[in-house]
Amino acid sequence: MSRAREGIVTRRQFVGLGTGVLAGALVGCAAGETGDTTSNDTPQEVTVTPTHENVRLIGRTFEQDGITWLPQSGSAVEFAATGSRILVELAGDENVSSAPDMRPRFAILVDGEVVLDDTLGKELRTIEVPLDGPVEGAVIEVMHLSEANQGWIDVRSITVESDVAAPIAPTTQKASSIAFIGDSITCAYGVEASGNDDPFKTTQENFMKSYAYLVAQDLDADYETACYSGYGIVSGWTPDGSRNESMLLPPVYDLVVEGHDAAWDFAAHPRDVVVINLGTNDFTYTGTDEARTEEFAQGYEAFLAHVREVNPESLIVCTLGSMMGCDALYPTLEKAVADYAERTGDARVMSYLSEPIDYAKEGCGTSGHPNEGSQRRIADALVGVIRRELGE
Repeated sequence: MSRAREGIVTRRQFVGLGTGVLAGALVGCAAGETGDTTSNDTPQEVTVTPTHENVRLIGRTFEQDGITWLPQSGSAVEFAATGSRILVELAGDENVSSAPDMRPRFAILVDGEVVLDDTLGKELRTIEVPLDGPVEGAVIEVMHLSEANQGWIDVRSITVESDVAAPIAPTTQKASSIAFIGDSITCAYGVEASGNDDPFKTTQENFMKSYAYLVAQDLDADYETACYSGYGIVSGWTPDGSRNESMLLPPVYDLVVEGHDAAWDFAAHPRDVVVINLGTNDFTYTGTDEARTEEFAQGYEAFLAHVREVNPESLIVCTLGSMMGCDALYPTLEKAVADYAERTGDARVMSYLSEPIDYAKEGCGTSGHPNEGSQRRIADALVGVIRRELGE
């Protein structure tokens, strides 16, 4: 297999990147603990690979040759660390060679606070995590902030300088979990832009300001995303009303990410709630045409049946709206969900209309997308829906 150029891994052409577990790799530490805290006489560097034995994997990720890839919006690794110095080695796919404001964006958090927000512009980068001083059991997280369409991030290794024998361990999973299936709204496309005419940049796409992340935080839930800007059920975004079959989410839903053959293991990742927020891009194809909206209804119902098949115990929440014109397609979605529920007897699926953006009052991000304030309002509404449906 080939590389685009030395050190850069193309999205569809992976090469052997084996790093191996280096000195001090941990296996079997209790979640949320930093393992053996027996002190050494002098601080030592302990380096581990970011596999599931050593870190908690958040969202859809995949491991290859000891490397963990973070392809989807919000995908992350998280671990507890004790030490005086923490180093994280990161790399990316071919998009590290994009223009500076179009490269994969990431954040590093310490105990929930962002200490570094940057893009990957090098093939391989070793980052020292900013710390105020030595830490004991600090929660460190590396998160992908931009989206799969704009490049992936990989975590190569984690090094901690510490005077304890085993200073790194996975954090504990949360008691509840939620999955989001969506498009640019879920990705937080243009959320930090100054307005409608501000061109898209990954430096203004921030998953931590997406309604999806905000909902997960409000519900104290683990999350996963499968979201791609421009994607739809029967048609992706189209500028002229012609059907765009190159940007459909159902065909790639069962993959960790489009462009890699790793299948997502639904059985290993059961979710309490699954949110489907699709149809915004389909509307650029369907408009209010009766035949096309019926095509959307049939496609939506078929996809909903598959989502139920692979998420047999989840509450499924279907929504549409927010952006201009989408409320016109919502009645078709609502009927498709109702017809599916009646046909199958599925009592744990429902739909609701997301309130459209008030552009005059709220403003917007790039190309009419929700800005930070609108994303917050969308999140608040969804939290209310979920809590009501779960009887909380």
